[in-house]
Amino acid sequence: MSVSRLDGVILTKLDGDARGGAALSVKAVTGKPIKFIGVGEKLDKLEEFHPDRMAGRILGMGDIVTLVEKAQEQFDAGEAQKMQVKMAKGTFGFDDFLKQMQAVKKMGGMASMLKLVPGLGSQLGDLNVDDGEIAQMRGSYIR
Repeated sequence: MSVSRLDGVILTKLDGDARGGAALSVKAVTGKPIKFIGVGEKLDKLEEFHPDRMAGRILGMGDIVTLVEKAQEQFDAGEAQKMQVKMAKGTFGFDDFLKQMQAVKKMGGMASMLKLVPGLGSQLGDLNVDDGEIAQMRGSYIR
């Protein structure tokens, strides 16, 4: 297939912002826009590509819009209100905590969420956030 028949590109294995240079190269070589990016191994991890958001992440400015979109997909407003009331009353329990952590995991995990926070992503450096510890806490609780 020749490059002239392409109308867009899907860039996969973009689970980190370090591959932003690859996005620039693909655009320069093909002259075609990147339509989607793969941020995980399965089809449900295919996202629409937003060049301005990618640029913000590369520059360490975060991506609050993507963070809010991911949160809206995972959290129900009514459920969030219930959790807020439980916290205020002091009745927020471990089961509630686990529900919240499962939602965070569905959003890509704590490390990927922290990278989206403006000003924080570039400060994290090589901080290793092990999302597996949530599973370990859950397993210890169930026993």
